[in-house]
Amino acid sequence: MGDRQLNSYTLPFPDLALENGLSYPFPADQTPGSEQSPPQERVTQMLSQLLIQHLRGTNAIVSLHPRPVYIEAASAYCYPDLMVTHDPRDLDRRHRRDGVIQYPCLIIDVISHSISSGERFAQFEQYRQIETLEEYVWVDPTQPKLNCWRQIEPGVWETYRYESGNDVYLDSLSFLIEIEAIYHRTLT
Repeated sequence: MGDRQLNSYTLPFPDLALENGLSYPFPADQTPGSEQSPPQERVTQMLSQLLIQHLRGTNAIVSLHPRPVYIEAASAYCYPDLMVTHDPRDLDRRHRRDGVIQYPCLIIDVISHSISSGERFAQFEQYRQIETLEEYVWVDPTQPKLNCWRQIEPGVWETYRYESGNDVYLDSLSFLIEIEAIYHRTLT
């Protein structure tokens, strides 16, 4: 993010369509994967709070599920658990499509163990088509463990694995945090 001055806020949901005078691209009750397990929900909430706190004073948007990301190259909407964007095209209301994010720098999915790894990798293949995506993260909701794919140059991604006792670094946000903070009050 460099030296840019950004202001942090979350986009309200549901339905920015009325505010923008547009129709929403999908019925809110029909978003794929809209049901999260309690551990997924708790980890998603904790991560969103940590990201919002880190980005306070910036104009980055921390966007929560079920807000979709539109992948233009795939002509598809996807529904990650968390996204962050600071791209002016997402920040400018005149260019946002009903609050849909198109230019995230970070996407985080709190994984469901009912989804196969093949399906998760297929999702990652779609996300990789987003020109502005710098990092993609899978978070295990049941134990302190996450995988981060970081784009180190166009089309080249490296995998970073973090487990209990590690500090997690999200390069796209210059964010360093102990992995245990992500799971604070979430594991029993």
